[in-house]
Amino acid sequence: MIVVMSTIRVRDGDADALAKQYRERLHLVEDQPGCQGVQILRNQNDRDQFVVYMRWESRESYDRYRASDAYREAHQRISEIAGGIKIDPSSRSVDVYDVLS
Repeated sequence: MIVVMSTIRVRDGDADALAKQYRERLHLVEDQPGCQGVQILRNQNDRDQFVVYMRWESRESYDRYRASDAYREAHQRISEIAGGIKIDPSSRSVDVYDVLS
């Protein structure tokens, strides 16, 4: 099992609109083979920072999702937020962890 954590910070635009989009997301990732759950987190002290926390059966199942239409569709919806959202590229990270216990 692996955990994937993707961190982003909204640099310009409406972070509340992004939070709303996350709350209303289509849950496409949960239907992907190997996905064991997704949580979207928002920092209480820095309301412009978000973490997408995903649990996967294996790295291979996560990589298959990244190459899928569901991945592209999920990210397309974020780009359609009215007024636009700009992500601070220096704060963006995707980290993959092995689950040890």
